Amino acid sequence: MDNKKKLYETYSGLMKIKGECSCKLIDELNMSELTLRQIEYIKKIGKYDCITVSKLAEILNLSKPSITEMVKKFVKLGCVYKRQCQEDGRVQYVFLTERGKCIAGFEDLKIKKLVDKMMESLDEDEIHVLINILLKIR
Repeated sequence: MDNKKKLYETYSGLMKIKGECSCKLIDELNMSELTLRQIEYIKKIGKYDCITVSKLAEILNLSKPSITEMVKKFVKLGCVYKRQCQEDGRVQYVFLTERGKCIAGFEDLKIKKLVDKMMESLDEDEIHVLINILLKIR
């Protein structure tokens, strides 16, 4: 078997493991009840320390009633919580819960799970070799 084919098969195997880590994380976070678009909205909320429903509607280019309904659903799913503004009781801020933060950081968590799997499988010297190889192709 030539090197290109070996590399392809090895890399495919690594991507399969990454996919398994991804599936496990999706199950752990119970993300299957969310659409990809909703996950993107949660990520968008996560980019702000504090955001109002109105500002979120503006950023996502959606109507305020649509955002209000979406936020209600996210509250029921345990992804966000709302808090009233102290100065103006009509204004509500939207924040991510811990679950919401995990969903927003899904890509990082997935990579961390893959790295954990690598750390379990390799010894210290092999890890250093792998790091050096990966640095070469960056």
